[in-house]
Amino acid sequence: MLIGLIGCGRVGVTIFSILKEQHKITGVYDVVKENEKNAARLLKVRDNPVHREIVRRSQALFIATPDDMIRRAYMKLLNDICGAKYIFHFSGLHPAEVLPKKKGIYRASIHPFASFPALSARPGKKHFLLFVQGDVAAVRKARAIFNPRYFTLRTLKRKDKTMCHLTGVFASNLLVGLVSSVNDIARKIGWKDKEIKRFVFPLIAEALKNFEHNGPDKALSGPLQRGDTRTVEIHLKALRKDKELLAIYKSLSLYILNNLTSASKKTELKKLLEE
Repeated sequence: MLIGLIGCGRVGVTIFSILKEQHKITGVYDVVKENEKNAARLLKVRDNPVHREIVRRSQALFIATPDDMIRRAYMKLLNDICGAKYIFHFSGLHPAEVLPKKKGIYRASIHPFASFPALSARPGKKHFLLFVQGDVAAVRKARAIFNPRYFTLRTLKRKDKTMCHLTGVFASNLLVGLVSSVNDIARKIGWKDKEIKRFVFPLIAEALKNFEHNGPDKALSGPLQRGDTRTVEIHLKALRKDKELLAIYKSLSLYILNNLTSASKKTELKKLLEE
């Protein structure tokens, strides 16, 4: 199939580096010409055509712009579309319907449930889970485009898009934020990066492994699980000068108390954390 890429960021380039094994890339386009040049080089697109020609030559177009630019990118390509065309976008948040319906155009959103920390034409991740939502014809075409050797496609209802996206955000972005807060606390006692990797990362890995194998209740340990109010008081006092870390501690601790434990002194602990 002839495919074109609109938006040359991490997601689009990474996914297209796999798609090009079975499909022909007509061209790549980005409003930032340096991004476009890098994508064409990484994807080995020679004689990259102008935007109009990419739209006309492609059977399927993939919009890989930031979320707030998707509709604008779509409206720009409409004037050059002739005949039937499949239009996909990679937003995890927006549904296919963010692209206004037009006769002969079949729309779908494709949400790669993965993180893309770098621009790469040789992704370390060998298999991707994609959540697909949109017009029946476009969803069917997506299954033909994405090789099951590299991609697992799972259909998603429009009403579930936001919560699915939030699942990924909590599992990736906010987890990075939480681990960063651990780093900051460790540095307060003078630990270097080498020591953090040696002592802290194995503890994080062990907690995740326990969660995976035993579930959240049995993976939990520490003062909240024991109902140790004095320890929590000391923690809160130590974090008093750092409002961001204090807020993280209180928020996550309250979530644990409300959802994951039946600790003794639960009422007393909640009172401490809600002050």
